[in-house]
Amino acid sequence: MKKLSMPPIERKWVKCPYCGAKVMLYDNTAQCRGVFIKCSRGCKKEFEIKIIEGKQVH
Repeated sequence: MKKLSMPPIERKWVKCPYCGAKVMLYDNTAQCRGVFIKCSRGCKKEFEIKIIEGKQVH
């Protein structure tokens, strides 16, 4: 029986584009757009999370 190969999973941090604080984790297979969150650490500003091809886009 042939074994299915799994993509390597790498966890990365979503960082606030205003203050650079680490806000939440995602993995390299994630795709995201249209999700807004508030910085919970430094500046408390709201920003949109955009993840394309496993990388955060500002």
